[in-house]
Formats: sequence, C-alpha cells, structure tokens
Amino acid sequence: MADNDLSFWAGLWIIAAAIGVLRHWSSRSSVGLVFTYIMSFGAIHWLAASMYLLPWYSDRGEDLVAIGLREATIATVALAIGTEIVAWLLHRRGELGSPRQPFREVALDPVAVNTYLFAGVLLYGVISPLGSRISGLQALVATGSTIIVVALSLKCWNGWQAGKSNLLWRWVGVSSLMPIVTVVTQGFLGYGFAATVTILAFVGSFFRPRWRVVVAGMALAYLGLSVYVTYMRDRNEIRAVVWGGKGLTDRVDQLSTTFKNMEWFDPRELNHLRRIDDRLNQDYLVGAAVARLEGGFVTFADGGTFTDAILAVVPRALWPNKPAAAGSGDLVSTYTGMRFAEGTSVGVGQVLECYINFGTAGVFIGFLLIGGVLALADIKAAHALHTGDARGFTLWYLPTLSLLQVGGSLVEVTSTAAAGLLMAVLINHVIVRIHHRSPASRARLMAVESSPEVQP
Repeated sequence: MADNDLSFWAGLWIIAAAIGVLRHWSSRSSVGLVFTYIMSFGAIHWLAASMYLLPWYSDRGEDLVAIGLREATIATVALAIGTEIVAWLLHRRGELGSPRQPFREVALDPVAVNTYLFAGVLLYGVISPLGSRISGLQALVATGSTIIVVALSLKCWNGWQAGKSNLLWRWVGVSSLMPIVTVVTQGFLGYGFAATVTILAFVGSFFRPRWRVVVAGMALAYLGLSVYVTYMRDRNEIRAVVWGGKGLTDRVDQLSTTFKNMEWFDPRELNHLRRIDDRLNQDYLVGAAVARLEGGFVTFADGGTFTDAILAVVPRALWPNKPAAAGSGDLVSTYTGMRFAEGTSVGVGQVLECYINFGTAGVFIGFLLIGGVLALADIKAAHALHTGDARGFTLWYLPTLSLLQVGGSLVEVTSTAAAGLLMAVLINHVIVRIHHRSPASRARLMAVESSPEVQP
C-alpha cells in the first residue's frame, strides 16, 4: 500500500469518522460537538479528495491530495481514539451514569435562554460594528454569533421538551436563516452555514425517531452542496454588492437573483466539482506542505505556532504588544510555496498546523488532544443540558465551539475559546442577578418564551 493510495485513505477516513460519530452520537452523552467537528472536518478533508476517485474527474496534484488525505485520516483516527479515552475515563469515574437510567430531561430556564439570545444579538448586530475598531475588544464582541448559536440551540431544546413541535421547528427555521444573514451582512456563506450545521447537529442529538434525523441529514447535505455551488458561481457579484456598501434592498435582490437560478448539485457536472475543489480542498495544501518539508525547502516550526496559540489567550488589552495575531498569516504560503491573490483568505487548518510543527507525530498527538477535549465538553454539556443546568451547559458548550473552526489557525481557536469562556461567565453572572430582581423583571424576559415556565 503506497502512501498516495487515495482510495485506501478515503475508505479508512470513513471508518474512523463513522466510529467517532456512532460512538458519541447519543442523547445521553452528546450535544453534537463531536458530530459537528467530524462533519466539518470531512467537508474540507474528505469531500474534495473523494472526488478524485470519480472516473470523470481529474485535476491538480492528485498525489499531493492523497498525501494530505493520509494526514487527515491519521488525524481522524487519533480524534476517535481521544474521544474513546475520555469517555472511558468518565465512565470509570461514574460520570456517565447507567445506560438504563435516563437523565431527568427538563426544559431550561427561559430567563437564561432569552438572556443568551439578547446578549448574542446585541453583540453581533449592535456592538460588533463598533467594537471591531477597538483594540482588545474584537475577540469579545466576535463571540456574538456563537452566543446566538447557543441561544437558538436551547430554544430548540425547550420547544422539544415542551412537547410543542411547532415551537421546535420555528427555531430550527430561524437557525436555517443564518447563512442568509451572514451573506447579506458580510458576504460570507461559510460562517452562517457552520452555525446552522452546529444547531442542527445539536437538535439531531436528541430528536427522535433517529431514522428521521438520518434521512433529513442526507437531504440537508445535498441541499447544502447545491447552495454552495450556486453561491460560488455568483460569489464575486454578491460580494461586489455587499462590500461595495450597497443597501439592504440591493443585497437581497442580488441574493434573490442568484437563487432564482439555483443549480442543483450534480456529481457529473465538472463545474460543480471544481467549485468544491477550489475552496474546500485542504488536503492539497497539506500535501504541498509535506512535500516541501520532506524536500528540505522549509524547516519545521517546532512548536512555534503552538506558543502563539497559548499567548493568544492573553487579552491584547492587557498586553498591547502581544506578538500573536489572529488568522493564518503567511503560514500557508510559507509552507506550501503557493502565492494567493491579494485579499484571498486561506486558513492554515488544524491538520496542516500540527504537521508543520512536528510532522505526522504532531498530527496524531494534536488530534488525540482535540478529540479528548471535544468528548469531555460534549459529555459535560450533555449532562448539564439533561439536568436543566443552562449555565453549566453554556460554560462547556460556548468555549468549545471555537474548536469547530477546523480550517482556521490554533491562535483563532484559543483566543475565541478564551473570549467565549469569559462571555459565558459574564452572562451567567447577569442571569444570577436577574433572578434576584423583582418578579416583574423576570416576567419581562420570560414573556418572549411561549413554553411553560420552569424553575432554574
């Protein structure tokens, strides 16, 4: 078996991913974090690479793609092992409970849920445009979108627990609009798409019957591919309107024009495959970096970017001259030898960043740790959710959402996680204060929620 055996690594990735998903896709021990990570990871490391197995598709550097997929598969195997180790340790400590003893599933405090939603909308829609210009506040205000993800997830949970399917589907519908919001306001599809997938994975962790989740997931995957190839066809026109400062009406008109001419994904359509390959093929970048490092054209970072990721936790307000900066910088160009058009954002990705530091060993150990952190947060957040602890859920869930940035840098992960943890603590403090205020004050916040009141 050669290292560039694409079919072998593609098949092994599916097996490792399936084990990771099936072993941790339970309403008892998951809120969808492991599932979302693996699906997001597969979107940039398996999807495009697997297209090269189609007889009618062949494009750039298949050997490099296969090498990149090899490292991504090793990462997925390590991730699955990491999740298993943590689950086993928690089981040994008795924190998973008996499989025959279900959690006391209850709706969550609507005051807390509405406070998260209010805080997220306030940060994302009002404060973010201003705070992004203030040094030291960018990371905090950027958590607005992830706080909205938390709030909408919990809205869906409360709708399900109240036995009101219309309430659940109302919030699922609101969640599905997030890609439209990010395209209209920022010109980017990926951010909103990732948010919607995260919420749907959360809903899928508790929705029954399970077969409906599987069928709906397959349908949504096809719809997602169709939306993606259509968006990529008109991306330049959409961004010209959004970035050109046009009004909301012009932006919506452009988006309407784009999707009136919707292209349904066709695996035999070469243009569709190339649109996916051009922007979602992280394996090609990984393979190019492996080739340059093995050829001695560039040296390993030896943990340099890991140090930057640790330093990124320190707020810039406390350390104005902090060297670490968010984003992938010129790492991709340095280690792949490629040059990209000005203004083009190319994320380094977690596989590539682990490899450029310590090679394949760095990938394995790095993803062993990532898998462990994901499983720990998934299980702890699930326990808090099923026991009615909204604040405990948010403390685990919100910071861990940063790990789902599979195509970004570790600096982005750690800085976002630190900001998310801080915001979770601050909002939870506000919730406690609200509960100590008058009943009338609490009633105003609870009025938004149509499900029955529950005690926190």
